Amino acid sequence: MRKHVLYLLLFLPCLGIGQQVCDSAIRPFQPGEEILYTVYYNWKFVWIPAGQVRFTMSENPDHIEFEVIGKSFPSYDSFFQVDDRYVSKVEKTSLLPYQFVREVHEGSYHRYDSLSMDQETFAVKEYFGKTRETAREFNFQLDKVMHDMVSVIYYLRTIPIETYQPGNKIPVHIFFDKEEFDLDVNYLGMEKKKIRDLGKFDTYHLQPELIDGYVFKEGDLMDIWLSSEGNRLPLLIESPISYGSIKAVLTRTKGTKYELE
Repeated sequence: MRKHVLYLLLFLPCLGIGQQVCDSAIRPFQPGEEILYTVYYNWKFVWIPAGQVRFTMSENPDHIEFEVIGKSFPSYDSFFQVDDRYVSKVEKTSLLPYQFVREVHEGSYHRYDSLSMDQETFAVKEYFGKTRETAREFNFQLDKVMHDMVSVIYYLRTIPIETYQPGNKIPVHIFFDKEEFDLDVNYLGMEKKKIRDLGKFDTYHLQPELIDGYVFKEGDLMDIWLSSEGNRLPLLIESPISYGSIKAVLTRTKGTKYELE
């Protein structure tokens, strides 16, 4: 498993960034929701359970907070230990982030990344480095609103994707690691998908482009199956990585707005 195993989940797309208001009454999630995924790594055609990723949502008087915790299983630690935490604070109406913190510990790789985002002036202040103490300040002036690696996942769930047609390309705008990324997401249509231990679901099949680098190779595509029921949950995610392939499977939910069907 390469560095940033959590990118499998955190590279999910946002459709129509910031152009619509998210009415809290019709959002597919609510405070107290917890979503747990099991991450598997493919080693010589065998899927090995590598770790878990937990998403939680809480609501405060002036903002919503999303937290993601990723940890490798003890049995996998000797091969590649992961202990990551991501926190995104977003405005209640638009779900656009104003603060994002990422603390990554994966094998010998360590990263601290803190973003302050002004969505009105498109200004970003970032503290970036190996640790909080050694992080350097960087300032960026963008030309559009942006999502971070976590807020984009929740915003995706609010999109009326049933109005899209197979073959549509949908723009993605996201900022992290001192860079702005504009990618395309291919919508492939509806599909029946069997999810381990949960059953069969009607899903929307998405295929976002990936960023060429040390995690993904040029031309790689990720496959995401999003539930078409009320919660709009990412049920299964599969992707190649530099060495092998990886997938994340929804394992358990708690406090969801609707019963998972």
